[in-house]
Amino acid sequence: MTEQTSLTAPHRVNPSGLGSSWKINLLVIGSLVFIVIAYSLWQISLLRKNFRNYSKEHSQVVSGVIKQNTQTVNLAEGALKQTIQTFLENTARFVDYLDSVEPFSTDELDAFAGETGLAAIRIRDDAHEPSQNTVSLLPNLSCPDTEATFNYFPEKKLYVMVWPRQEKSCIILGFSAAHIERLHKQLRIPALLQSLSALPGIKYVKLLGEDDEAFTPDRQTIEQQIRVGDTVLRIGFDASRYTMRVKQIWRNMLIFSFLLILLGIFFSWLLYRYQRAYLQRMTDFERKLAQEREDAALGRATATITHEIRNPLNAISMGLQRIELEAQELDQEHRELAATMRKAVKRTNSIIGDLLHYSRPVTIKPGPVDMSELINDILLLYKPHCEKQQIRVSHDTSHSLILLADSELLGQLIENLIKNAVEAQENGGYIHISSIAKGKKAVIVFENAIQETIEQPAQLLEPYFTSKTRGTGLGLPMARRIAEAHGGTLLLESPEKNIFRVKLTLPIQDDLQNTKRE
Repeated sequence: MTEQTSLTAPHRVNPSGLGSSWKINLLVIGSLVFIVIAYSLWQISLLRKNFRNYSKEHSQVVSGVIKQNTQTVNLAEGALKQTIQTFLENTARFVDYLDSVEPFSTDELDAFAGETGLAAIRIRDDAHEPSQNTVSLLPNLSCPDTEATFNYFPEKKLYVMVWPRQEKSCIILGFSAAHIERLHKQLRIPALLQSLSALPGIKYVKLLGEDDEAFTPDRQTIEQQIRVGDTVLRIGFDASRYTMRVKQIWRNMLIFSFLLILLGIFFSWLLYRYQRAYLQRMTDFERKLAQEREDAALGRATATITHEIRNPLNAISMGLQRIELEAQELDQEHRELAATMRKAVKRTNSIIGDLLHYSRPVTIKPGPVDMSELINDILLLYKPHCEKQQIRVSHDTSHSLILLADSELLGQLIENLIKNAVEAQENGGYIHISSIAKGKKAVIVFENAIQETIEQPAQLLEPYFTSKTRGTGLGLPMARRIAEAHGGTLLLESPEKNIFRVKLTLPIQDDLQNTKRE
């Protein structure tokens, strides 16, 4: 037993090295998701910075346009005023000249005003009477003494020139500023702001304090404030493309992160499954290697026991038999004692033989085997025992299974299973055998009743473990070795109370592995 312990110890598998790989994979996926989120945030920050720079640059352009327009308007207004003043001075001189040649009548002055584009003309002296239209249009002004005067009257929207004449008379000319006012409106700041607001990418350009509540920036607007002289302007830039791009970045980031997480979970699951399978294979291999080492040690121990004990046992058995035949002076009691001893030696020799048989390698000699016929032949041998113990036997032979196997070894396996089923039902019961084909595997199920429920049926496949009062506990382990030598499996289970089931799985034809298994 000390040797067995030392042999089975090395097959412990430490899964810590491989078991955490799927966790590392999840950590890598999490890091990638973090990088994607960080990169998306960096892109959004860069996009916001670029858009703000764009807004600032365009604000400076707008500021330059407004400054240039203001200068242009001031120059235009000055030039226009000078032009009107010059025009009125020349017209006053011409009217003074014509009137000195031949005085104007009231109707002639009105007609001359219409032809020259003036609103009204009045010669203020004792010889000329103004018309009612002229009186209503022109303000009541006195004549200057020496120099002409030029003024603008915004309430009448009229430019007025008063040209002095001799003897305290003067010529008053009125020029309508209606067209000039429309031109001024087009050149002034409000009109310019309205024109700038209509440009692409600009939502509004407003003076600070003007309709502030009506133009509160929303999520689709980025506002910049600029100073033009003493004026502060609010410029709202359309940020719909910026916000749309930000939404697109977030959407792409979420989709990509979601796909990364799904792929990470999927591949981590695959890696976890692979590692579990790999560890299981390693564990099974180590366990099998330890079992083979144990069997090899058992074989060497058995050979030693057979050599050291079997010959003395044979000598003892022959000596007892000779005593029974030749010692005539022995009484009946001693003869019975010698016979009992010889039977004990025979049982001991049988146990040693079973141990020797189990420890030897299982070598198969494959050939065609009809499983239904083989089972029926063995059932026929045990028919008297079954009838004597009132055991009902049923065999489902609807599926004919032809295997490439060793008929002698399979016969030993099946006989062992049927024998165990008969011995487990001394007071009657049943044995049911069914055979089916699943793919390239033959599945043969043995089911019988038992007196007591077995808590862990798999323990019966371990050497020397038995639930019977007599026996070596090598029958089922030997059956398992025979099944494994044919590339099959032998499973024990107790699906219900007082029911015992054995499931034998064997390969059909090409799946058989013709190898020598120790």
